[in-house]
Amino acid sequence: MLREASAVHDSEWVEKTMSVLREKQFEACERRLSTFPSPGLFSPLVTDVQAQALLEHSFYHHEPGNDGLATIADLREKVLRQLPVEALYISAGESALLERLLMENGVVESDDWEEIDAAEALTRRLWCSFTSHGDMWRLSLEQSVQNHLIDALNTASAMKARKALFRYDATIHGLLYIAGFLQSEQPLAFFMNDVMKRKDLLARNIAYRYMKATFEYIADTGKSIVLVHPGLADPSRLITTMGLNGEITLTLDEASLAGGMNGLLPEEAPLHQAMKAALEGHTRPEWEADEAAEDLRFLAKQGVSLATMAEVMASMLCVRPTNGMHTALTNLYNCTPHWIGMTANLRH
Repeated sequence: MLREASAVHDSEWVEKTMSVLREKQFEACERRLSTFPSPGLFSPLVTDVQAQALLEHSFYHHEPGNDGLATIADLREKVLRQLPVEALYISAGESALLERLLMENGVVESDDWEEIDAAEALTRRLWCSFTSHGDMWRLSLEQSVQNHLIDALNTASAMKARKALFRYDATIHGLLYIAGFLQSEQPLAFFMNDVMKRKDLLARNIAYRYMKATFEYIADTGKSIVLVHPGLADPSRLITTMGLNGEITLTLDEASLAGGMNGLLPEEAPLHQAMKAALEGHTRPEWEADEAAEDLRFLAKQGVSLATMAEVMASMLCVRPTNGMHTALTNLYNCTPHWIGMTANLRH
């Protein structure tokens, strides 16, 4: 999902916790979907008047082969030609939504906005159409596309691809937890070599679509993408601090990589538990103690000052901070490993 929340560069840190960033991401996703052309590509009502707008809102827009004005016939041919391979390599969220669509005659209605990123990805693939009304949203999949998807997914290759994607997701999520961000060329090469086992242009395009559907990302000046951890409030600052235009070299032991995959490094576990225990029963109604402790941990990973972390913690509480809370917070601040390039004394 495209990261737009990095625009909060000048906001207070209380507005840049992972929980708040995630909410802003959902709002940005809904806003983008509200501008998506309607009807969808495979609707009987669509005409060539909507073709160019559909292309420009899709994953296919910046890929080679889009010379001249788009037509509905050309777009349908492009999408259906790639679908048998592309359908094998979709995100876990997309896969879950697609299964429901196929079981419910091509229509899913929901008020769960945490699925909105998967709905956006399926819409940007031009397989589905999206509408929203108040607190509800609706995703539709035309019968003609359902038939193609059923054929593609009822193959031995589909199960093999899901297993490969599971390993890929765990590895990349683990590396993002440890590093904070990843230039896309390394994950891209991993995807093509180890997941798809092919290196042609279609494989490259599908790999990029998968990364955009699965991870938060920003576009860099070279029109490539950078994958970012959801808790990293200001990716551009970290990237600038590192001065990277190539690879990140990480030396990891098995325990660290496993901790990254699980979202908690071994040395972070006791710090998190102590912070959670100190906050338990004292947070505002909109906060759970575990979520609040996690948000504070990600501030520590970004080198946010102890005084600022104390202000953020106070905003989460319905009581005055206790000595136990301050002790747990100080330990979290002092002992949490920072993301690459972040220091505890970084100015904000």
